[in-house]
Amino acid sequence: MSASNQHWRVEFDSGIPVYKQIINQVCSDLDQGILKVGDKLPTIKALKELLEINPNTVVKAYRDLEFMNILTSRRGSGCFIAALPTPNQLSADEKKQKLQALYHRMASEASSFGINESEIKAYINNHTNHNN
Repeated sequence: MSASNQHWRVEFDSGIPVYKQIINQVCSDLDQGILKVGDKLPTIKALKELLEINPNTVVKAYRDLEFMNILTSRRGSGCFIAALPTPNQLSADEKKQKLQALYHRMASEASSFGINESEIKAYINNHTNHNN
């Protein structure tokens, strides 16, 4: 496991499912440049041991990341950060899937802070109106 993954932690009392916390951590590390295209993610066993969680939880997170085209698995080699398409290359369906994934991540994290969906919508509407 790379040293960059050593900071990964889960908060069992946050109200966010553990598999979503793993997904959020991977996405956050990508956004911050900690993870880059081609980087190898920890094995299921290694991440299970680091986070002290059920291996099926890691499998679910990795499957969802693969479905989101963030991760690619290579039989016998492990899981790697996929080459992300540029926004121009996304089809309408792919954009919709990305927006759904982003929304669910945001809503999940917001709910852990006591922020509800209507507060999110109001903020976005207010922010959008002030920037136009």
